[in-house]
Amino acid sequence: MTSAPTARPGSAVGLGFLKLGSGEAIARIVAFGATVYLARSLGAGVYGVIVLATAILLYLNFLTDCGVDALGVREVAAAPDAVPDLLPSVLGARLLVGTALALVTIAVGLTLLPQPEGAILAAYALTLPVIGLGTRWVHLGYEQPGRASLARLVTELAMVALVLALVHAPGDLEHVPLAQVVGEGVGALVLLRLLPARLRRLPVRLEVERVRTLFRASWPLILHALLGLAIFNSDFIFLRVFRDSAAVGLYAAAYTLISFFLNLGATYTMTLLPVITRLRDDAVASKALYDDSLAQVLAVALPVAVGGYLVGPGIVDMVFGRGYLASSAPLQVLIWSIPVALIRNVAQGALIAHQRQDQLMHTAAWAAATNVVLNIAFIPRWGLVGAASATLLTEVLRTTLAVIYTARLGLRLPGPMRFARIAAAVTGLAVLVVLTRHLPLLATIAAGATGYAVLLVLVGALRFRRGAIPEFAP
Repeated sequence: MTSAPTARPGSAVGLGFLKLGSGEAIARIVAFGATVYLARSLGAGVYGVIVLATAILLYLNFLTDCGVDALGVREVAAAPDAVPDLLPSVLGARLLVGTALALVTIAVGLTLLPQPEGAILAAYALTLPVIGLGTRWVHLGYEQPGRASLARLVTELAMVALVLALVHAPGDLEHVPLAQVVGEGVGALVLLRLLPARLRRLPVRLEVERVRTLFRASWPLILHALLGLAIFNSDFIFLRVFRDSAAVGLYAAAYTLISFFLNLGATYTMTLLPVITRLRDDAVASKALYDDSLAQVLAVALPVAVGGYLVGPGIVDMVFGRGYLASSAPLQVLIWSIPVALIRNVAQGALIAHQRQDQLMHTAAWAAATNVVLNIAFIPRWGLVGAASATLLTEVLRTTLAVIYTARLGLRLPGPMRFARIAAAVTGLAVLVVLTRHLPLLATIAAGATGYAVLLVLVGALRFRRGAIPEFAP
């Protein structure tokens, strides 16, 4: 009797990403629709209040998380039996941090900041304790990404439903943070309800010492995340200083189109983390997983970059209109940061699994400093393209450092021949896109995507086995 094929570890990551990534993708599309609706309903001036408040909230979210979204996944994957002891104290620690940050933010927002920005930020701060009670990390550590995906989708759907019901004009501004608070609350409840019964009955414990212990372990990850946000914000700040607000808007449009894939890269890291943690003491299996993961991300990122570069102006015109065509040039530079960043996402997963979050912090620190220097040098002379070039070079540096650190763990980049079949299929995609550029944009994209999928099979890059999901051939 023939036994079922043994799935490679990379297949588990790929399947997990399909579950988590599909939910994330749908949720982000829903959120994007809500963003467009709010921008149109509130008007540019009032919508700017929301943008400012949510930008500040991102920093507070990372502080509230305490690095648990990454470290927690690693700890659960490494020691599943310890979760009943770990969960109550971690939730208590994050609840304490989130509540303290919320109280400070509310006080500052209502008394020191200009209005209505301060009041809106204060309302958004009510999401911080809810984020502290999030258990997404437990489900991912148990390698149950479908549950995390479901909760994320429920969060966005609840938020959008309230936005559509309550926000119709600039005077409805205060309802926007309310919708976010409710959406986050519903998502947190879904995640709690989906926990195993023995975990749902555990009480939350507030332990100050646990907060100290958590921050001692996670502060490099927190700083890494904050520096990453600073790198993102740096472009906009220097464009406003050296150019004008219109340049900021054009650059934001270009960045919006690639941020979807950059966020999916971060999602891939979360699905990789529990598997590579489980295999970290097996050098051969870890290396095979690392190589497979790089093949998976490049099989997605390279065609997006090549195809996006070729049809970038058409995409900008279709999504934002002819008034944003100046966004095309920076988009065609920024889009190459997608494969670079996704390579780094794989390396980051390996570093966190091996408890080297300090090295992640070093990569972000060097990148942030370099980004400032490059922006000052490039933006006055080359404007939007200069800002995009500074971002791309920063991503290359950040990824190079992460890859060097990962190589010291014995996880070196495979040779270029590992990706030769994928490169051949991407070359074919480029030819198809060029040959069909006279067609409507969506037809060109469909032809390129379909042709690429067929070419992956024809060149042997994609391998099918009975009883297993398709794998990328070594």
